[in-house]
Amino acid sequence: GDNMLEASDKMNWFKGWKIERKEGNASGTTLLEALDAILPPSRPT
Repeated sequence: GDNMLEASDKMNWFKGWKIERKEGNASGTTLLEALDAILPPSRPT
C-alpha cells in the first residue's frame, strides 16, 4: 500500500500528519511513523 512504510508519489493530496502534545510534538508521512509516535498509556503501580 501507498504511504505505509515509505512516502509515495501516488498520493499527492496527502501532505502528512502532525500532532501536538505536552510530551512533545510528532509528525510524519507514513503509517509506520504514526504507529511509532503512539505513546503507551501509563500503568497504575
